[in-house]
Amino acid sequence: MKTNKFFGLAAIACGAVLAMSSCTANEDSPVIPDPQPEPQPVVPEIVYETIGFENAPLTADGIWCGDESGEKVDNYGSEAFACSYKEDIVNFPVTWTPAWASWSGFGVSNRTETTYAAETMFTDQFNNITGKAHEGKNFMVVYTFGEQITFDKPVTVKGFWYTNDAWTVDAILNGDGMTPGKFEADDFLTCVVYPTPAQEDIESGARLEIPLAKGSDYVKEWKYCDLSEVVAFQNIKALSFGFEGSKQNDFGLTTPTYICIDDIEIEYEVADED
Repeated sequence: MKTNKFFGLAAIACGAVLAMSSCTANEDSPVIPDPQPEPQPVVPEIVYETIGFENAPLTADGIWCGDESGEKVDNYGSEAFACSYKEDIVNFPVTWTPAWASWSGFGVSNRTETTYAAETMFTDQFNNITGKAHEGKNFMVVYTFGEQITFDKPVTVKGFWYTNDAWTVDAILNGDGMTPGKFEADDFLTCVVYPTPAQEDIESGARLEIPLAKGSDYVKEWKYCDLSEVVAFQNIKALSFGFEGSKQNDFGLTTPTYICIDDIEIEYEVADED
C-alpha cells in the first residue's frame, strides 16, 4: 500500500510539473501574425482619344495660326511669337511672324472654300480640297519648318485622316509659278511623317510616306492613314513632317508643302497617381 501511495503522489507531482511547463512554453512562444496579402501590381488605365481641333480659337476668317500672345522669338531677324494649340495631352506649335504676316507649324481652320487665288493667298492657304473637316467643323493645316507635334507622355498613334490643301492642288493643276507648268506624268508630291520614340536609347529612323499627288492624279477626299499595326508609331513622344517631290529649284521644293489632317487617334496609359 505504501508503494502504491508513493507512486500515486509521484504521478500527481509529475503531472503538475508537466502542466506548469506547458503553460510556460505557451507564454514564451512568438506570436505569428496573420499572413498579409501580397501587393497587387498597378494596372494602368488605357485612354483612347480622338483629336479633332474643335476648341481652337479661330478668327473671323475661320483660321488660327498663332498670335502675339506667345513667347517672343527671333525669326531670321524679325520678331516672332512661339504659340501652341493644345488638346488633351497633344501640343501643336505655331511660329507667327507679324512683320511678314506669315506662320509655320500647325494651324487650324474651319473654312469651306476649296480653291486658291494668289490675291487671297493668306486665307486661301487654309482651304482644303474637300471644303470641310473630316468630322465636326475644324481641321488642321500642316506647314512646318522644324515644328513638331509633341505629347506630354508616350502615346501610340492609331491613325489619322488627311487630304490635300487647295494651294497644293492649284500648283498641281496650274503650276507653282517657280517651275514650269502643271504636274506631268513623272511629277509627284509626298508627305513624310517621322515618329520620335519615347525611349532616348532607341534610334528609330522610321518614316511614313503619304502620297499626295502623282502626275495629274491627286488626293481629292479625306483618306484614312491606318497606323494600328505600325510598331514605329507605338510609344512615341513626337511627330515631324516633311515633303518630297519632283518640282524643285536651287532652294528646294516649289510645290506648296501643305497637308490637311483631322481626327488624330491616340492611346496612352494613365496610372492612379495621374
